[in-house]
Amino acid sequence: MKKTALFLAIVLIITTCFTGCGNKEEKTLDIPEIQYEVPEWYRDAKFGIFIHYGVYSVPAYGDEWYGHWMYSPDGNTYGGDNIYDYHKATYGGAEKTGYKDFIPDFVKGITTWQSNNGAEQWAELFNEAGAKYVVPVGIHHDSFALYNSDIQTTYNSVTAANVDYLGLLKEALAQYEIKFGISNHFAENDWFFDETYGEGTDMVNPEYAELYGTGGSKTKEHIEKWYAISMEIIDKYQPDLIYYDFDLENDALNRYENANRYLMLQNYYEKAKTWDGNEGVVCNYKHSAFTTDIAVLDKEREALGSINPIPWQTDTSVGAKAWGYIADEEYRSGEEFITALIDIVSKNGNLLLNVNPKADGTIPDETQAILRTIGNWLSTYGDAIYATRPWTVYGEGDTQNSGDSYKYTGKDIRFTKSKDDKHLYISILGEAENNTVTVNTLNKNLWNADEIESISLLDGKNRIELDWKQTDSALEIILPEGIDGACSVDVTFKNDGTIPKLVLSASDMISTFGETEFLLDFTGGESILVSEIAAEAEGKIKVYSDGKLLCEIDAAKEEWAINSGISVSDGVHKITFDIPEGLNIENFRFCKSKSADGQIEAESCDLLKGSVRAEPCAEGGENLGYVEEGDYVCFAGVDFADGKDKITVRLAGSGQSCNIRIDSPDGKILCKVGGEDTGGWTEYKSFEYDIPETSGVHNLYFTYDTGDSSLNINWFELS
Repeated sequence: MKKTALFLAIVLIITTCFTGCGNKEEKTLDIPEIQYEVPEWYRDAKFGIFIHYGVYSVPAYGDEWYGHWMYSPDGNTYGGDNIYDYHKATYGGAEKTGYKDFIPDFVKGITTWQSNNGAEQWAELFNEAGAKYVVPVGIHHDSFALYNSDIQTTYNSVTAANVDYLGLLKEALAQYEIKFGISNHFAENDWFFDETYGEGTDMVNPEYAELYGTGGSKTKEHIEKWYAISMEIIDKYQPDLIYYDFDLENDALNRYENANRYLMLQNYYEKAKTWDGNEGVVCNYKHSAFTTDIAVLDKEREALGSINPIPWQTDTSVGAKAWGYIADEEYRSGEEFITALIDIVSKNGNLLLNVNPKADGTIPDETQAILRTIGNWLSTYGDAIYATRPWTVYGEGDTQNSGDSYKYTGKDIRFTKSKDDKHLYISILGEAENNTVTVNTLNKNLWNADEIESISLLDGKNRIELDWKQTDSALEIILPEGIDGACSVDVTFKNDGTIPKLVLSASDMISTFGETEFLLDFTGGESILVSEIAAEAEGKIKVYSDGKLLCEIDAAKEEWAINSGISVSDGVHKITFDIPEGLNIENFRFCKSKSADGQIEAESCDLLKGSVRAEPCAEGGENLGYVEEGDYVCFAGVDFADGKDKITVRLAGSGQSCNIRIDSPDGKILCKVGGEDTGGWTEYKSFEYDIPETSGVHNLYFTYDTGDSSLNINWFELS
């Protein structure tokens, strides 16, 4: 797992060296076409359990990177502990006690776990928690395999302890029909035991090379071994899900024809089609290892701030300090993870919650209490979570979480809906004031409550009918006495039972989820339609306003289409998309053109492609950041008037750059901006650049085309 910004910086330095210090003659391979659809079981499951259990559970200090830091004096753990100093004081340092020397105690622990029917006990607990899939770590950075490996022949749980950890868990979980996943972290092993600090220790002894690695950095040998381990896990255990950590995105893992991440993914998907009873499989990835159309994005200790049209996942841990067991863990509350789950599900995500067994396989009492708290809540309110889909909007309230802290109030509301559109679930994330839930989104001006059949509190499969009323400002729901935490209500409807449409702001980015009809509030001046197209064919999508043709979207042009010159009067209008077979609209919004006279704020962009997003700016307002290679942003309808030949950009970074293009993300480059070290990510400077004289209205793209593109942008101005 990645750690703090310091850890990430270390990893980036290491991976930069990997890709720049050797194998220069090698090139990354072309990305193959892979057909994939997220399986229904995963979309319905919503809640899974992650398990970090391994040799690192023996010292039980710092975190699961113990084997890295015990040899390396140059860093602290995520929780702030210094493992190097602790190991020296407790075990005499790595010169006296190597990481391999913890294996005998782990063997005793996992043997005890097996003899105590640990797999069955865990499966019972996870079922009680309401988990629908479980993902144990099969091999961590430390390369000790917790399964019957023909590759790690010495350092695996069957050879060392006669315990097939993965096999036992899979069998136990099957009794509860819980899906089985496996996490594979071996890609990081080549740098995890850093030989820079290995002199005088067992790390550099060739006798232990299978455990510690051979000291090469992303060598062909290492990558081929990673690939072989990946396929061994897939072939032997036929997992419903595989999970990869951050190093999978390293370019070196797409360098060799016979061993690369895309070949692994293709083989996994094809093999899964032949497995008995398989209902589809999932691959979780981080950062830019894959794309969201071929695998499921995972955000570590982080959530998304809005609905994602494609399913995604957050993974986080019961403890604030570590993922593996440590004796002084700072545990979080079950109530916090309940609200995390509600928030994440409302945005089309799943929650994968990590647990931390001790070396003997017992799960700490604090962790068990967290899981049972979640399970109790789900047994009451689970209908608002399981097998639901996001509604038109995810919710309301002051807390719009996108991090790893889930502290909500009774004013924070989240919506989900049943797959048949017959039930709208409203979840309240904190104690409601005076037992009254006030849902501002569902006021008379935006939503028709005349269609409501009933509003009732969930109580397992039972319902407790509630009083309610709608006003000009809100839908008010009266809860029973005694509800002091998160709860969910079920809203059902008359006539055909379908949830009424919500009036949305035409200027918001709207995810369609396959819907073709929307009620939009136009405030006047929206003259541009920005839409994201999913296309398996070419064709034109017709857009109507109250039955009148508004424009046609050409699906043959590009992933994002921009239609200008649209005229819609003030007020609420029914917008309908007529979509030919093979096409779809994923997202859309209407926006106004932008005058070039004055600064254009970066956060006013009309679309963001990739991981780039707005964040609070050190100078006030917001800037665009979190950029990865291949991202771009678009400012639609920028009016260059009679002609502009200069652009001033306010930016921050350490020498990164990006291209400014006109009319499409691969259009003519007006100029390259950045390339200057401003003194850091929060130190902004203004730079003026010459551009070819340009007049009229154009769409302006900032494209992050290379790995050195991740600068922060506050605003720009034409002159």
